[in-house]
Amino acid sequence: VVEDHIAQFWSNGRDLQEEAKFQAALNQLLKEFRKTLDDSSPLAKSIDDNDPSRTKAIIADQENYPQLAEILFLDTLEGDKRKEERISALGRRQEGRRKTSLTPNLEKRQTLRRSEMRRDPLHERRGN
Repeated sequence: VVEDHIAQFWSNGRDLQEEAKFQAALNQLLKEFRKTLDDSSPLAKSIDDNDPSRTKAIIADQENYPQLAEILFLDTLEGDKRKEERISALGRRQEGRRKTSLTPNLEKRQTLRRSEMRRDPLHERRGN
């Protein structure tokens, strides 16, 4: 369930580069994430108290939520550095998706090409 909330946040893609959209996505993530936490959790208390992102990030990391901590740390950087970090983080996410999604697709494409070659009369003639 926690991973679903993180994935939902990252699904905003390039919109995360805009400050207002990043804040809206972060607030939504924290709201949904909070629902999964027990009231006695230090992270839950930090979210409820509306602590600064840096504080929440440290607690999230201590409570073994490294992906949430990474997102919260992005909110602690200032100005252009913040935007550069977001672009970099978004790039890492997309690169990871590309690696997992391209591998099976390449195999499918190669399989299709081989099967097309078998059906192609020109290739059959050349082979004879």
